[in-house]
Amino acid sequence: MGPVIGKELRRVGILALVIAGILQIIYITIRFELRFGIAAILALLHDAIVTLGFFSLFQFEVDLTFIAAILTVIGYSINDTIVIFDRIRENLKLMRKEELATLVNISIKQNLVRTFNTSLAVAFVLIALLVLGGETTRYFSMAMLVGVISGVYSSVFIATSLWYDFVPTVKGKKKPVKI
Repeated sequence: MGPVIGKELRRVGILALVIAGILQIIYITIRFELRFGIAAILALLHDAIVTLGFFSLFQFEVDLTFIAAILTVIGYSINDTIVIFDRIRENLKLMRKEELATLVNISIKQNLVRTFNTSLAVAFVLIALLVLGGETTRYFSMAMLVGVISGVYSSVFIATSLWYDFVPTVKGKKKPVKI
């Protein structure tokens, strides 16, 4: 791949990530609120950076297949994050008296088994694809595997923690969130 194609690939890849991020913030803001959207996008950036860092560390080729894998990871991770945010929103309505930190922890616990089982099933398929898929799918499945692992971590631990941190405090206590 020449330098002109590499420069164009980088530009198109970054543009695709920016457009996907903006559209996801709009969607999450409409469905939830802006704090959820910002927390989700920051968690997605984490997934993309971890996957890109892995490929950079081992000096694997970054091509259109890698860009497709990153966009797929973002789609997978945002789905997982939205499921957890939806549970937080439901629990905000049901557990009004509960402290916010406790409510967030309960919401995460309620989704943990589903999150890990789904991700484990996806990981098994990606490992099979990595081992048996041949040269053409190797880097795609590798990027997806790293991204899915990172996505589970970011959906459960990063996105929810960021959202919690974005909730304003009054006299050292989190303000009640109105949904």
